[in-house]
Amino acid sequence: MRYIIDGYNLIFRVLDQTWSMKSVSLEESRDQVVPLLWDLFEGTSHEIQIIFDSSPAHFFVESGRRDPPFHLLFSPPPLNADKFILELCHGVQKKGELTVVTSDNHLLLSVKELGIKTQNVEEFLSHFRHRKQKQKREIKPEIPFSAEKLARYRDLFEKRANDPATFEDL
Repeated sequence: MRYIIDGYNLIFRVLDQTWSMKSVSLEESRDQVVPLLWDLFEGTSHEIQIIFDSSPAHFFVESGRRDPPFHLLFSPPPLNADKFILELCHGVQKKGELTVVTSDNHLLLSVKELGIKTQNVEEFLSHFRHRKQKQKREIKPEIPFSAEKLARYRDLFEKRANDPATFEDL
């Protein structure tokens, strides 16, 4: 599945749910939310494109990690993000494989008129948060072994290797 997401719309919803952004600029908000999105979308097989209406100059770059689980796209002037999203939708061959994510009612209606699926930001985030929680539940915790326990098991193994009849020390 391919998702095209209204970037600032997504950021406002994510930040509303995590902390207040009253004293933070739009660019700082964007830079703060990217790591949250990285963690949320990591491991997905979906193609996720987040569209912003600004230039990529001075944008947050996460270093030391593998390729991001999403693509950041910037609307070329004179288009804003909404118009750029609509342009991307016009070029889609398989409309059933695309979903546009926004809570902007005007954009939602315009995309629906093109026959493309839509989802509001809250539903989209809820889906990925549920998926992430399910993945965490499926991961079995590692059972830590103390150095003493490991030394005891090593000693038992060495005894058995020398005398296989020694089973009573278990």
